[in-house]
Amino acid sequence: MGFEPWRGPDPHAPKNDEELRPADEDVIRALSEIEKASTPLPSATSNTPIDPNSSGIQPRANLSSFPSKSAAVQAMVIALGAALGLAGMGVHYLTGRVVFNNRSSGPRSNMRTSSSLNPALQAEAEQLLQRVASGDSAAAGQVLDQAASWTGKTQRTPKSEQSISVALNLPDLHAREAAVRAELALDGITVDEPGLKGLEASVAIPSQRLWALWMLGAIGNRGVDPAHTAKVIETYLADPDVNVRAAAVNGLAIIGTDETIPMMLDRFRNDPSPVVQERAACSLAESGMYTHEQRMVAAGTLVNWLDDSLINAQQRGWTLQALHDISGQSLGTDSAAWRDWYGKAVVGR
Repeated sequence: MGFEPWRGPDPHAPKNDEELRPADEDVIRALSEIEKASTPLPSATSNTPIDPNSSGIQPRANLSSFPSKSAAVQAMVIALGAALGLAGMGVHYLTGRVVFNNRSSGPRSNMRTSSSLNPALQAEAEQLLQRVASGDSAAAGQVLDQAASWTGKTQRTPKSEQSISVALNLPDLHAREAAVRAELALDGITVDEPGLKGLEASVAIPSQRLWALWMLGAIGNRGVDPAHTAKVIETYLADPDVNVRAAAVNGLAIIGTDETIPMMLDRFRNDPSPVVQERAACSLAESGMYTHEQRMVAAGTLVNWLDDSLINAQQRGWTLQALHDISGQSLGTDSAAWRDWYGKAVVGR
């Protein structure tokens, strides 16, 4: 269950790195072959596609991929990343899941001067975020209360990145909220209308777009015009670049409002890329900022799709995995059993 903003290209990296990086679909096919070779029988829930693209320091993606079957598969995934030259891809194993991390520091944090930083506040922020990552609910509350004072005086560091990555993968939404709020502060984004306007300007710039889509989700989640923010992000769901579409799905999942659920279901069902489909499925299942009640709303549609001949085998596998994650039930591929579960769950609410 990991969900992390995109880390944009390193401006100091050689310009031909993009040309050397394999396409997302190629990596997914390679991972699929690893999965098939590592399990006795194929499984509807064994697909482990990766998060789109990567670069920059300590990537992250609070959209975790669905589970890998064994430690051997996990080791092979790491080996695959090294063999393909995906040096910027961080791989974490949290709650038995593979989290492919992609995140990007924002342009504001890159431009911040050392004279504007406050070492004491930086140390305080990093210590609080470490506590949040360890599951300290009180620390999460402190981050939410104090993060505004960090804005413009702190920045992302490897230590803060690690803590935020862990916090975004915790099951506690309070911890995830604290992580999202901290990211805004560390990137110098004020949680108000001017902050939103700045992000709208950034998302229009191709080199800043992936970062800005994540941060738009973050600022919307923190209550700054979430309906408008969702509409801004929605316009990028049809972008020709698969990485932009995946980043838009991530951003909508961070906003986490009821209105974004139909958008996520539509992208899972209708986006032509398995990268985007998987992002949407994971977001509905357990990533992002949705409550259990919201995930149950999505589950009703997912159950109805189990017998739909228009979804492909991979989508059906992700549907089953999402239902397992939402329900905590292990009902296999029996669509009738899933319908029975959902009917009883709705009556019981």
